[in-house]
Amino acid sequence: MNSKKIVIGTILLVTFFLVLIAIFMPWYGPGVTGKPRNGLEFSDDFFNSLAKGSSNFMDNMRQLATPFKGQVLDVHLKSKDAPAAQKKELLFTKAGATVTVEGDMAHIKGDLGQIMFAAIDDSDTMFHNQDEKIKAAYGIDGRTVLRTWWVAFKELDHALKAQEKFKEARVVSEIMMRSIEPGYNFFGISPERVRDNIGMLTFMLVFYVVYTLWYGYGVFELFEGIGMGAHAGHKEEV
Repeated sequence: MNSKKIVIGTILLVTFFLVLIAIFMPWYGPGVTGKPRNGLEFSDDFFNSLAKGSSNFMDNMRQLATPFKGQVLDVHLKSKDAPAAQKKELLFTKAGATVTVEGDMAHIKGDLGQIMFAAIDDSDTMFHNQDEKIKAAYGIDGRTVLRTWWVAFKELDHALKAQEKFKEARVVSEIMMRSIEPGYNFFGISPERVRDNIGMLTFMLVFYVVYTLWYGYGVFELFEGIGMGAHAGHKEEV
């Protein structure tokens, strides 16, 4: 038994768990919903904000879509059911396309570039947390609109590949991943730049490393103190 190591280990573990309790207390300001956050929620929101600040590719996607303005799109998209097909009809009609729906099948004919721009613009609007504009335009909430665009573009990607229009399919897939998905996933989050938050970012990364070692050393010292440490064996010569 080593009382000194027992005391050190006990202090490290007790303070570790006191800090852990503090992390789970709602002391870290209101979140997106307006409710108080605990430390994990604060950390999650912080890193999501940094991720959003470096994920705005809307203008890049508009540049990719520009060459397809004036190109005629003529596809049939099969939905999971009739209501899903009707949602597609609403979106593609707003984008200037002619849409004919029969049950769960939507026949879409329109300007491919214009359709791409409509999806990017809706994604950009949601990316900037302006759900009210989407509701005013479509009569349904923005996340439903983006979810419908995502499904439609996934189906459109397959339809274009079936027509051997691989260049168009590639751009459709890119818009889906770099416009529609960020617009949906980052809705409600305020964007932050890494260079404006170097201090907090450094603190959180250093704290994570120190806090992990804190627990490890506490356990190590406590077990060493009660005689359960690892010791080198003695070699016996015969």
